[in-house]
Amino acid sequence: MAKNWTGQQRYTDTLNYLTSVDVTLAGHVDQTVVGPKNTIGNGLSLAGHKMYAMFGDKAVGRAVRTLLLCHRAYLGLNWAKGTGAGGAGVPADYRSPNGDTLTKDKYLGKPEATVREAIRAYVSLTPATSAVADAAELVGNGTSPQPPPYETLTRDPTNFPSGQVCFNCVYWWLFKSGFVSFRWILRNGFALGAENANRLLGNGTTIARNPDGSVPPIPRGLVINWRGDQPDSEGICHWAVSLGDGNAIGANNSPGGRLNGADVMVNFVSGGSAFGVFSIRQMWDVYQGDKTMSRSAGRPGCIVATIDPSTVPNRNTGL
Repeated sequence: MAKNWTGQQRYTDTLNYLTSVDVTLAGHVDQTVVGPKNTIGNGLSLAGHKMYAMFGDKAVGRAVRTLLLCHRAYLGLNWAKGTGAGGAGVPADYRSPNGDTLTKDKYLGKPEATVREAIRAYVSLTPATSAVADAAELVGNGTSPQPPPYETLTRDPTNFPSGQVCFNCVYWWLFKSGFVSFRWILRNGFALGAENANRLLGNGTTIARNPDGSVPPIPRGLVINWRGDQPDSEGICHWAVSLGDGNAIGANNSPGGRLNGADVMVNFVSGGSAFGVFSIRQMWDVYQGDKTMSRSAGRPGCIVATIDPSTVPNRNTGL
């Protein structure tokens, strides 16, 4: 029966299915997707693709059509952003030329529940805060030299195309753990640079050292940001995740610097500059020193802040 539907009927049925997964996501997709709904619906047809014709409008086929609709809403220029000059987001297109085929091939013969989880990647969750640290320890700084086809990306992998930049790794850990949606990654994560990281990840809560110079306990899973304390130095920043034991895990870590005319070094518990576990206190010394030198103030200085992952701005929609 489904093969005889009009494009509008297929679109409406697909949107109704999406409502059963997440009603808010369904409303946002309907507002965001670009083009006549009849034309979009025609493009969602599974007719002629291997065995999907046997599924008709049954559950798995409906779920796959719904995932295709999410790709149309968010992977293209109308929604996705890339980092531009000064950290400004510019429109970007992350669609693969054969994205529809890749999606249909991946989920052919898979249970409906698997496809629904792929759809839920476009929705943020609220797990335990420690889940971000769990993800960081599991995923590391990524081992994929090239981005995968984003039509096939879910929260399941143990490696992501995170590159070597500290905040890139952090946003993939936030995605893996569930705290940010794939909508957020496409809109804000990919637009993130040193200049706008504080705005897109959140300024957080500033912390101070104890009178003896030690660092107060920082719960496992909180994101930590070291940054310059002046307008012309706040883009000098580092992002990592607390492990809850006085150490943090991060990528592209500074190995050392100078503070008050003396060398200060970061002694890595494991790993190293590219990716490793290190003392929060030692990294604080590095960023308190010459690394955050402000020309306007004529001195260095840093702010250290923690960000609860459940407070990342717009972590569900990305707006």
